Amino acid sequence: MAKKKTEETEIKEIETPSSAITASLSNVVAVYSHTGWVMIDFGFFSPSYCEPHDLEDRQIARICLPWNAAKYLVEFLDDAIAEHDKSRKLKRKIKSKK
Repeated sequence: MAKKKTEETEIKEIETPSSAITASLSNVVAVYSHTGWVMIDFGFFSPSYCEPHDLEDRQIARICLPWNAAKYLVEFLDDAIAEHDKSRKLKRKIKSKK
């Protein structure tokens, strides 16, 4: 769940054709910071013994965010992780009561 913003900002939904959206699994490879931006590189980095070998050290995407958007991303991820952990704890308690 997203935290409420203290500032009033108009949030607009950007419509994207569903054909342009593709899901991809990857690792966060690197995070770089600059005075005005935070850059996050996503990609595949696997040891050479892993199959298939064509996925070694391949960058998939670089996301550039202004600092305020990066802060919101951290908040959203933190909330999602907390919610996930909370649901796992509830499942453990339910299983242990049986």
